Amino acid sequence: MTLKNKINNLKECFDNNALYNIYYNDKIDENIIYLESRNGKDFTGNIFKITEELSSGRYGDFKIYVYATNRIKSKIESFKKNYNLNITKIITDENEAVKILHKAKYIFTDSGIRSKYIKRQGQIFINMWHGIPLKFMGFDNSSEKPYIGIIQRTFFFSDYMLFPNEYMVDIMTHAYMIDKVYNGKFLLEGYPRNGVFLDNNYNIKDKLNLTDKEIFAYMPTFKGIIADRKDEKQKNDVVEFLYELDLRLNDNQILFVKFHPYNQSKIDFSKFNHIDAFPEGFETYDILNIADVLITDYSSVFFDFANTRRKIIIFNYDEKEYLKDRGLYLPLEELPFPKVQNINDLIHELNSPKEYDDVGFVNEFCKNESIDSTKHICDTVINGKNTCRYEIIKNTNMNILIYVGDMDNNQVKNQLIQMLEKVDEDVNIFISFKSWANNIKENYLRLFNDIPQNVEFLPLSYNIAPTFKEKVDLNKFIKNDIPLNENLMRLFNRSYKRQYDDLKFDLIIDFLSNDLEQSLMFAFSNSNNAIVKNEETNPKVYNQFNKIYDIFKLDIYDLITGDI
Repeated sequence: MTLKNKINNLKECFDNNALYNIYYNDKIDENIIYLESRNGKDFTGNIFKITEELSSGRYGDFKIYVYATNRIKSKIESFKKNYNLNITKIITDENEAVKILHKAKYIFTDSGIRSKYIKRQGQIFINMWHGIPLKFMGFDNSSEKPYIGIIQRTFFFSDYMLFPNEYMVDIMTHAYMIDKVYNGKFLLEGYPRNGVFLDNNYNIKDKLNLTDKEIFAYMPTFKGIIADRKDEKQKNDVVEFLYELDLRLNDNQILFVKFHPYNQSKIDFSKFNHIDAFPEGFETYDILNIADVLITDYSSVFFDFANTRRKIIIFNYDEKEYLKDRGLYLPLEELPFPKVQNINDLIHELNSPKEYDDVGFVNEFCKNESIDSTKHICDTVINGKNTCRYEIIKNTNMNILIYVGDMDNNQVKNQLIQMLEKVDEDVNIFISFKSWANNIKENYLRLFNDIPQNVEFLPLSYNIAPTFKEKVDLNKFIKNDIPLNENLMRLFNRSYKRQYDDLKFDLIIDFLSNDLEQSLMFAFSNSNNAIVKNEETNPKVYNQFNKIYDIFKLDIYDLITGDI
């Protein structure tokens, strides 16, 4: 380790002192609300509408904190003025955000949450996922497979998860493999952001001096994956279309364009006569609400816009290329909207009336939408009222978590596969692994494809985050200078909660992982646990487990089924 890395590690340990001192010692502030949209990379949609509702004063005098990147801060400041948002502070520092998180009573997010946050008893957490999924998500999307734990931990923290229809409950719980372990409530309530589509008294056309214009909105999806950004390619493709489209629009028509928050490519809209970016200072759906037609591709925005009953056009010019990287839950041909692949057909559809029947689509996907959804959600979360319909998971099977480290031993993996293929249907098996391990990152497709289909995955997302004192004690413990002490037990238990909250399994098995830090995390998980060891397993590790088994003297199937 270089000197620079040592200094950074030391600084991180001191930072952790402050973060977890609050976690253990400070009281939760009943008046603090924390909100985060798209991991701080945006402030829009459901999170914006909740902030607006909480700013009304109907629920009490709260201190509202919003986490955002520096790039988004100015956008939020303009929203504060335009919408009279009562935001106490916009937080841009990661550590400050975690400190507020550890003190907040109510936490709202529409994606993930800060990596060092750990939910405290007494906090109320709601995840209002940012869109109904059309594209493959979570473990269904090959590029996300090793990293689903980042989102899973947020779901485990959640007392409530907002899903506007049963389709989304089914897709999300299976894609993120929480369908047998989630302990909270699925709120079957409309999205807050969609209330604007149902409010006949709210329209900002006059404010924008657009009353005599025909408005089109183009909202394409993000292309690619977070680790392999394709911003420049998407921009070049779109700009080419926009130039041609601009020439074909008449002077009474305006096309507003907005890209996915993760796509930060810049387009010079001054070069167009009839095309512009979404006007600044207004929430996205306020602009979308004035559109006569929505143009999109594989974005879930059409689920929302369908509430208006206005025309939707699917512009899937790159469908073949796009679907090579990522599949769809609903084939485009099953959607009622017209599909076009070139400018001529797009112009034709823009200038033609809506001629398709979307009643069935709206009845299935928009049936829970309400102008009062935002109030219903705030009443449920803040006031504890049962104003939202909800579902809970009912699981009577035995849940067993098996930790396998980085799965770098093929012989061990083969033994594990043989064992899992014999497991009865009344036992749910989950595999945990180190998502940051090189073997996982490089070979995950091959490794996961060999595992039986009935097995699900609950990976670890992060390494342990010790305070300075815990780090000192850990180093001494590894060197055999001190025995395992209360500081270290606290560290390992906290590390488990950081990933799994208070999720309790019927049995956790460390299967030859030979990971000191992660193994001890599972040993102090508050679940019944066992370790399967070999000659390489450290006795300081295996002696902390409830039961110890030697791989050479054990029928693993008997362990799983409880016959030993």
